[in-house]
Amino acid sequence: MITVYKFASAWDQPDLSPFVVKLETYLRMAGIEYKGVPGDVRKAPKKKLPYVEHDGRLIGDSSFIIDHLKSTFGDKLDVGLGSTERAVAASFQSMIEEQLYFIILYQRWQDDGGWETYTPVLREILAGAHVPAPLRGLIASSIRKGIKKTLRAQGTGRHTRAEVDAIGTRIVQSISDWMGANPSFFGQNPTTIDATVYAFLSAIMDTPFVWGVKTHAEKLPNLRSYVDRMKGRYWLR
Repeated sequence: MITVYKFASAWDQPDLSPFVVKLETYLRMAGIEYKGVPGDVRKAPKKKLPYVEHDGRLIGDSSFIIDHLKSTFGDKLDVGLGSTERAVAASFQSMIEEQLYFIILYQRWQDDGGWETYTPVLREILAGAHVPAPLRGLIASSIRKGIKKTLRAQGTGRHTRAEVDAIGTRIVQSISDWMGANPSFFGQNPTTIDATVYAFLSAIMDTPFVWGVKTHAEKLPNLRSYVDRMKGRYWLR
């Protein structure tokens, strides 16, 4: 049995982190049995979540975990992909995980309106971890300060809200343009990249944050139907 160490569910999401949702979605797509439990970043091999325990081994980073799963259980999802499709998948994955991710972080942690929406959930998580009530606000503020510092070092934190919205909007439009009327990223059948695309689009479209990227994504019917279809196929049965 594979154990996935994760954060916590919130809103309409199985987890706060799109990387956790990506991993869990892949496991469901591949038909690999697992259990999810609350994780502790201090025990994680890379000091981040998610990580997994499998056959006594701890593995961190969602992409390395999926590589391990493929080598262990086989890769039926991507068997039909050619070199060009694999290159396209790698490019979109990098754009989503290395750029859109920080756009999502900006909305949740740096933007004041997003932070106001996010704070109650963060306080609930801290309460579930048995953090004393008087300390929850202090800890939440300390985490926010650290993430804002990371965002500034990465570059996204130096942009205005309008600039961040413009970058995120361009990315979700690119996903929509590529997919067109296809039910999955590469046509009829979902492949590994769909786990990433679904997780990050859902983190934007199925959460209560109000921002330009979400507004634009909701205007793209192929993305709305895609997220609903993936959710129905892998999370509602």
